[in-house]
Amino acid sequence: MKSFLLALLFSPSVWAATSSQTEYTIQQILAQEGTLFVNYSIGDSGKVIMLFGINEPDWRIDKAVKALQSHPDISDLTWIKTDTDFCPIR
Repeated sequence: MKSFLLALLFSPSVWAATSSQTEYTIQQILAQEGTLFVNYSIGDSGKVIMLFGINEPDWRIDKAVKALQSHPDISDLTWIKTDTDFCPIR
C-alpha cells in the first residue's frame, strides 16, 4: 500500500499543470524572450499550439520555443511560423 501511495504521489498526472498555470507560464516565457507576434491555444489535454507571425524573427522564435519546451508545465508543444503578419500581443 505504501508503494502505491508513493507511486501515486510522484505520478506526473498528479502534478500536471492546469490550463491557467500553463497559460501563465507561456505568457511569462514569451515576455522574457520578447516574443510579440504570436497566437497560441491550450487544448483540454494540455497540448499547446503556437502560431508565430511572419514578422517575428526566426532567432526569437527559436529562443522562445526552446524555453517553452524545457519548462515542466508544458508537456506537448506544436508550433509553426505562418505567412501572415500578426498584431503584437499585449
